[in-house]
Amino acid sequence: MPVLIQAFFASLAALLPTLVSKVLVGLGFGYVTYELGSFGVDYVYQYIASTASSLPIEIIAVLKYAKTDTAFGIMLGSYAAALTIRGLTSAGSVTKLGVRSAP
Repeated sequence: MPVLIQAFFASLAALLPTLVSKVLVGLGFGYVTYELGSFGVDYVYQYIASTASSLPIEIIAVLKYAKTDTAFGIMLGSYAAALTIRGLTSAGSVTKLGVRSAP
């Protein structure tokens, strides 16, 4: 049993530098992508809300009944998630996780 634990920690020590660097790079790119994406999504949502306020009340009632506000929220949220995943993938933290040999 002690040999198994020792082998586990030895393999963990070989993986740790690569894992930590990939996680930090991924978090950095993910944060930047999320902030820019949320800024863009908020801008689009506010633009839609300000444009919709000039519509007649009947059209607003129909759009509210069709739950288009929820649909736009879902679409913009999925776009922000896609931007985050795209940022993580381009950073390499999602697709490439290599194992370096122990020194």
